[in-house]
Amino acid sequence: MHVSLNFERYLNAASACGPDARFLLEVIVGVPECRHKPRQAIRIKSFAKTLGLDETVVSGGLSELVAAGVLERLIAPRGGQVGRGKVTYVLCPGNEAWLADHTYPQHAELLQALFSGADMTFSVLGRELRKAEPDEPGEDEAVAKFKKGKNLLSGGRGRLSIRNRLLFAVLLSRSDQFGEVQIGVPRLAWLTGMKPEQVKTRLDRLMMLGLIRRHIPGLSSKVFATGRIESTYFLNIDALRPQGAIAVHITGDGDGKNFTHADLLRRDCTNAKGGILGVETPNSLVSLLAGQQSRVFLVFQNLLYRYASRLLSCHWQKLAADLPVEDSELIAWIANDFIKFPKSGPAVENDLEHEAGPDDVEASFLKDGPDGAADQTCAQIYELALEVAHEYRSRFGQVNWVDFATADIRILPTMDDLGYRAITILFQPVLVGLDRFSVLAERTRGIVELWPVANETDLVLQNRMDFGLVSLPRKVRRAMRKQ
Repeated sequence: MHVSLNFERYLNAASACGPDARFLLEVIVGVPECRHKPRQAIRIKSFAKTLGLDETVVSGGLSELVAAGVLERLIAPRGGQVGRGKVTYVLCPGNEAWLADHTYPQHAELLQALFSGADMTFSVLGRELRKAEPDEPGEDEAVAKFKKGKNLLSGGRGRLSIRNRLLFAVLLSRSDQFGEVQIGVPRLAWLTGMKPEQVKTRLDRLMMLGLIRRHIPGLSSKVFATGRIESTYFLNIDALRPQGAIAVHITGDGDGKNFTHADLLRRDCTNAKGGILGVETPNSLVSLLAGQQSRVFLVFQNLLYRYASRLLSCHWQKLAADLPVEDSELIAWIANDFIKFPKSGPAVENDLEHEAGPDDVEASFLKDGPDGAADQTCAQIYELALEVAHEYRSRFGQVNWVDFATADIRILPTMDDLGYRAITILFQPVLVGLDRFSVLAERTRGIVELWPVANETDLVLQNRMDFGLVSLPRKVRRAMRKQ
């Protein structure tokens, strides 16, 4: 669900304003008192105290809004006394129409906290990771056994600045119920009033504070219908308190689950032989993906997760009974992602959702029509999504006392090199028989046991990274590998 923040309705007027001014504007037009009393005066000192900000930051932001014609500066008469009267700020006349009741329909509690004076601090994931030693020789460190004790990564507490709050709020307002959002850096820069490099730096900061669980970088490729896929972020919507539930499953068959479908596709497209799970790769998929960089396959796998999430949410019982699953809406999703349909209407210039760059390529060569391979290719992608859904259904179905059929489910991508050895799902609502956070470890075929953890923060950092619960910025990961 795409929902604009309140300040965005003023962006035409406030486009020259920086992030501090935009943050203050969201507070001004978003709080109930201002909606009911649009001409309520704002004083710098009290406003800064309420928000816990330096007065110079507030003064500078309000001055930018005055220059943009959004706010009006009022100076009270001194009645003949020496000196300047008290300075206050109000919304300019004529803006009352913008102040109709507008509540946040999703993630309201977290958004309201972001635009309040609440002191929002989070544990910093840190800058150094000491790898856990395996419990036994030959144990796979990538999916390590549960280890008691404190987290192996040192770090402190990090306060969320107003610019980081604004960026996180923009992401959050555009995310779905599970916190997934797809958006490019140029769009984020335009919305926040920051430069693209500043956005990237602050995205890294949000990652270090655990507010971005996973990041799937966007890229340009003729594989996709538009020629480009924007970055995908999985936000930590549980930052204040749990909003749903998380379950992780660790297989007992580490060797047999060592690859994802994307891994096998990449191998087959490179070698032109072999097959997906023992079946020869269809020629149309090889044609679609042959010669593509490895990052394309990661994005392709994330799309399979998205499609499989819908299948799990809507067809859990059919998947359990191994019945045919026909989902016309999902087929339409796939077609929209991969088939280049003729454009209708005039081209839109200055599209802020996508800013052309040097890596941009022509849109997908999959064409709609009787002489094209589009329908066949999309049908094959649909079959791959079904295979992913069956894998997740069979694994989490091992807790057969839990009725997943009543939940909305979203697959959270785990560490790229894990294959399907460890898989994670987010689901809403919380279900009877499972806590809000559960790790299910398969000890014998079809039999799982629960790790003794109540919260994701009880896990060591390596486990949290493996399971897709947190990520570290690329530069931090590179530094770790050099140690």
